[in-house]
Amino acid sequence: MLKPKKKMSKHDLKDDKFVRFALQAKTYFDENSKRVTMFVFGVFAVLSIMIIYSYINRQSQTAANGQLGIAQIEYSYGNYDKAAVRLHRLIDDYGGSDAALQGTFLLANIYYQQKEYEDARHYFEKFIDEYSGSTILLASGYAGLASCYEIEDEYNQAAQLYVKAANLATDFTESDNYRYLAGICFKKAGDIEHAINQFEKLVDQSRPSSRAKDAESQLVLLNRNKK
Repeated sequence: MLKPKKKMSKHDLKDDKFVRFALQAKTYFDENSKRVTMFVFGVFAVLSIMIIYSYINRQSQTAANGQLGIAQIEYSYGNYDKAAVRLHRLIDDYGGSDAALQGTFLLANIYYQQKEYEDARHYFEKFIDEYSGSTILLASGYAGLASCYEIEDEYNQAAQLYVKAANLATDFTESDNYRYLAGICFKKAGDIEHAINQFEKLVDQSRPSSRAKDAESQLVLLNRNKK
């Protein structure tokens, strides 16, 4: 006599599903063991590369910052040639790093101090094109480049760069000075309307300006000459 078929409980069903899943997984692994092994190895390789790259990157940043620090010390003591040699090495070895970009700005200043204005202009332009950090430092880069053009009597180009510097970091203490210099350069270029515009901005701005009185004096002279 046949025994009545035992009804499976929920627990039995779960066990049965788990067994089927385990068997399916084993079958898949047996059939694709090489592919699975390669996938696991690939993931491990990528993780290893990421860890190594992160370590090397940290080491590079430390080395680059060290080079920049030494160059800054040489610069502070007026040893411009020694500082320039180290900065060139920093830019060549660690180009694109934040330290190398700051070094580019410092190198431009060194050439400016040595009155090598063509080289100074080159490195100020390089800094402006590549740097994307502090707006204050970037504004200083524009002002440095403007000063190079001003010395070479290219007043209109200098004025436009001073305006960029002033607009870029309006909270910076030097911002008003940049705007005043923009007005002076526009004046020298014969662009009186733009010169007046820059001086009026200094006079009319809500916060106190160290250049407000100078700007007022310039406006008196320019408006008198217009009559």
